[in-house]
Amino acid sequence: MQDFNFLSTETINKYQRFLYGHEDQFKKLSSLFDKQKLPNKIIFNGSDGVGKATFIYHLINYILSSKENDPYDLNAREIIENNKSYLDLINNINFNFKHLKVDDYKKIISIEETREIINFFNKSSINNKPKIFFLEGAENLNKNSSNSILKILEELPENNYFFISYLENKFLLETIKSRCFNCRLFINSKEKTTIKEKLIVQFNTNNTIIKNLTPGTNLKMNILFNELNINKENFSLQILTMQNFYLEEKYNKVLDLMHIYIENYFATNIENNNFFKNFRVRNKINKIIYNINSINNEIKSSFYEINLLLGIK
Repeated sequence: MQDFNFLSTETINKYQRFLYGHEDQFKKLSSLFDKQKLPNKIIFNGSDGVGKATFIYHLINYILSSKENDPYDLNAREIIENNKSYLDLINNINFNFKHLKVDDYKKIISIEETREIINFFNKSSINNKPKIFFLEGAENLNKNSSNSILKILEELPENNYFFISYLENKFLLETIKSRCFNCRLFINSKEKTTIKEKLIVQFNTNNTIIKNLTPGTNLKMNILFNELNINKENFSLQILTMQNFYLEEKYNKVLDLMHIYIENYFATNIENNNFFKNFRVRNKINKIIYNINSINNEIKSSFYEINLLLGIK
């Protein structure tokens, strides 16, 4: 696997050849495909960092490589290194697959993109394989884009698959949900720890295991800590270093991780007898972070306020 820096962590799922956890769900869906009973419209929902995109990429590979010389290894839940569909996909030449990610920066699927999706499904497949479209981050869709996706789902041709991922407890058009089979991905506390340990070894990252984080979020935090050479024992230094990195890059994922890390700090390190005081402090910090990207907001002064509340000098 290629080396990743923090700014490229959003593409890790595409390259990840190993599927950790979700064994029962994967066996059920792969078995349905073998029996030609796999629903062709599936929504995968779960917490951020629980492995939704990785799961979907592995299912896609299982489907597309089923008749190849080096097919998906179901027992190991691993994509073989020489797997043709995998190599084509990571090199962006797998013409039976198309991916679109919607996030904080992109909430709109343009008319042109809608046409591209329709044309993708209407074109003949390569080697008579199914065609698969993966829409990632559907919770970020606006109303018009949601309606465009709904129309595509309603007119999806046979032998084609449309996979959607979205964060549970977020909004997704009910009519989209009603057209799709729902698959919730979840991992228990024991699995979380085991998966975090495997990811630390695989990616050779900082070995911090943060109790309340999902494996994917923990991995991104570790890659960030590695890149910034942050000492895991010093909370103040971690926050200050993340803030400086954000001021340089203006990359919202850094802000998101800092927010998650502060929330985790309150959840695990604050004494119960200070509950009400700390509840007020948390609320103040949350409001400041939510407003950081607002118009005319001075980011440095916002960080200064946060640090005062946290007792960071």
